[in-house]
Amino acid sequence: MKQITIITKDYHGLTADLASALAGNEINIETLDAKKIDDIGVITLVVDQYQRALHVLNDAGWNPIEEDTMLVRVADEPGAIAHLAQRLRDADLHIRSMRVVQHHGDWGAFAVSADPIDKARDLVRDELLSIAPAV
Repeated sequence: MKQITIITKDYHGLTADLASALAGNEINIETLDAKKIDDIGVITLVVDQYQRALHVLNDAGWNPIEEDTMLVRVADEPGAIAHLAQRLRDADLHIRSMRVVQHHGDWGAFAVSADPIDKARDLVRDELLSIAPAV
């Protein structure tokens, strides 16, 4: 799985503008996470047409950041996220990003980007919900 991150000056309507640019080009947003940190907007998304979205966002001046991610199944219980983060740390892997994508009763789906991603996938292979090769 690949995700796109936009880091830009925040303004009223940023998420609407970005989503409209993609929608106007027939690109479906599958997940979206928007945050404001001081005066910076950080938007992370997964889309159905990755390369096309990169072009649209670049053309609109947003300078998208590309990331390979893996979708990991994690128990919905105290300490589960810590355990996953510790496993990655102990394997000398750097976590670039980690976010909850969805809850499913007693477990959750986490999008995780770590360096190097291939070694991270191997480490959690039994917990992967989907495997997408790096492009």
